[in-house]
Amino acid sequence: MGHLWLTLWLVIVWIALQGEVTVGNVIAALLVAGGLQLLFPTLALQAPDTFRPLKFVRFFAYFAYKLVEASIVVAWEVVTPRNRLNQGIVAVPVRGADALLLTTLANTISLTPGTLTLEVRREPPTLYVHVMHIRSVEHTRNEVLRLEELMLDAFAPHLAERLHTGAQGDTPWRS
Repeated sequence: MGHLWLTLWLVIVWIALQGEVTVGNVIAALLVAGGLQLLFPTLALQAPDTFRPLKFVRFFAYFAYKLVEASIVVAWEVVTPRNRLNQGIVAVPVRGADALLLTTLANTISLTPGTLTLEVRREPPTLYVHVMHIRSVEHTRNEVLRLEELMLDAFAPHLAERLHTGAQGDTPWRS
């Protein structure tokens, strides 16, 4: 069933990129989706009940808000002559998602202007994030953990639930 959801998603993305729904585009999308799943079998490892669309909308809305907020800050920095940079590198211990989710989190951070994931460590799970306008180390960690929380709620509710309850010896999930 995970392959079905992934195929549907890939077909939607393909058609959106093509700009129109035609029989040829649908056939091409199905071929591309099938080929990608053959080449990268780990794409469909998650079961279909691990994706929660409403939680994804919440994750995406938060990410979009942060993207706009960071873009405004970076644009302001570019157009004003003063240098108000307060750069830093922050180690953020994350709560140990699988490799795909950890990669997604690292890339989501890097897509936001003014931040860049410099390194990802698996043991212990830690992201090293460069921040252009750092308020405090704790603030940066909280921002990354909030993004992780929303992402896990959307894509890995089984892991999110374990972390909400403080399983695995982790600190209880923040609200």
